[in-house]
Amino acid sequence: MEFLERADVVVIGSGLAGLVAALEADRCGVTVALLSRGEIGSGNTELASGGLAAVTGIDPGDTPDLHLADIQRSARGLEFPDIARVFVDEAGDAIRSLERFGAKFARTEKSLQLFMAPGHSRARSIRCEGGGTSNLLKPLLARVSESSIRCISRVTVIEIERDEENRVSGVILLDEKGRTYCIAAKAVVLACGGLGQLFPLTSNSSVATGSGYYLALKAGAILTDLEFVQFTPTSLAYPPEVRGTSTGGGLLAQKGVRLLNAHGERFMPAYDERAEAATRDVVARAIHREIKAGRGSDHGAVYVDMSAADRKAVAQVSGRFLRAMEKIGVDPYSSRVEVAPDVHFAMGGVAIDSDGWTGVPGLFAAGEIAAGLHGATRLNSNGLTEAVVFGQRAGGAAAEGKAAPAWRFAGGRETVGICRFIAHDPRGDSAEGLQKEAISLPEIPVPSAPSVGPTIEDRVEELRVELRLALATGAGIERDGATTANAIANHARLSPELALVDRRTAIGFDLEARYVVSGLVLRAVEARTESRGAHFRTDFPNQLESWGTHICFALGS
Repeated sequence: MEFLERADVVVIGSGLAGLVAALEADRCGVTVALLSRGEIGSGNTELASGGLAAVTGIDPGDTPDLHLADIQRSARGLEFPDIARVFVDEAGDAIRSLERFGAKFARTEKSLQLFMAPGHSRARSIRCEGGGTSNLLKPLLARVSESSIRCISRVTVIEIERDEENRVSGVILLDEKGRTYCIAAKAVVLACGGLGQLFPLTSNSSVATGSGYYLALKAGAILTDLEFVQFTPTSLAYPPEVRGTSTGGGLLAQKGVRLLNAHGERFMPAYDERAEAATRDVVARAIHREIKAGRGSDHGAVYVDMSAADRKAVAQVSGRFLRAMEKIGVDPYSSRVEVAPDVHFAMGGVAIDSDGWTGVPGLFAAGEIAAGLHGATRLNSNGLTEAVVFGQRAGGAAAEGKAAPAWRFAGGRETVGICRFIAHDPRGDSAEGLQKEAISLPEIPVPSAPSVGPTIEDRVEELRVELRLALATGAGIERDGATTANAIANHARLSPELALVDRRTAIGFDLEARYVVSGLVLRAVEARTESRGAHFRTDFPNQLESWGTHICFALGS
């Protein structure tokens, strides 16, 4: 292993949260290394439709308290109160900071233009000019290139190193040629996105494989709320050239946009009084049920009818989708577009406090990888704003060398990871800590051969497909105990084959991370015997007051 360099702060992931965290740490005057599995700037941010929800003062009737109430309604009581409060209070400042960086948003003659987004009680979604996130990412990438931040692309981080006092001391990474390097660091910020690629159909980037969750778990952090996986209802299912492209989450909130089944019937009013403008979990389940009842298209989808929509408004909220359709010669206003739910966002992830601290000295997290804001369901347009608010906080806290006592755990059940966040912030006077389940990683021995053999290398993609199938069956839009238990059994049968893959390679690390994280998702789905938000159990269809708790996983000592 070669020593690459030293940095005060290493940021892993270069989407919106990672870029903001790196820029904030650099502003604080420390040395920063920004690492990315792809090119700098790649990830889910570049695929987003470009909406950021915030109370900006433009609408005098809107307040942070109203925004918070919308989050609480959607989160179904599982948001972390301190994180949600900070978010709504600082979201407006986040928009203004992006404008100072040079980001361009849609405007009226007098101010930023506000759009309605599903689940919000008022129009508070700011949209990137032109749709998509190009006018957001470009100025941030330009700032990074002008800074002293050391950017390292196309590398895979396989370990977060800690010293004898359990503090972060650096990271171990692999380059494209499989060479191993170490970067010494005082702090690490995880901003490496979600886990959409663990599922068969997703609108996520190819790098969203859940590896950051695995890194955090091995470093001593807590994972929570993994059963809450958001299926976006409007992912293109046909034609195949655009399959997996999202229409943009704000599309269904626009006047004149309707969802129709194969019989030409508008079905959403029968499922929710908000119709197409309902939250994503409600719309995704409605589409799923229409298709399951035989009222879907030949491609397992339903139709979006945009014939009566305001084209100017649609262009602002769904610019990327419109460009994709134009590229294949389809006019979505005259041709009904086929859409179906796909995996879009993970509400769960690494447990953090309001500064992005994980409880492991020197380890922080921000963006989709972090749990706490969204609870059982994420509201449209909150994700990008979250990345800015907590990317900035985590970057600043990492640069300042934030020191705080480690998480303290309250005693609780030892056989199941059902936990209640009594007081989330470990620095608060009333902090009583968390209950959690101590788990062990699967016994996957390191083979003696340093490289992947040709036979098992041929099986790698098949193993990924089988892991995806386990999640699709056991953690789909609608779940039940028997199906999930069967998926867990099928998942466990893959363990022996993983022993044949060298975890010291990028392929081996990727497979091991996929196996562990997908297994924890399935265990969380099986454990939560109720329905809440994005988690719907057909055998337990009601939300239960006794389940106002969090399921957490942490490594045993």
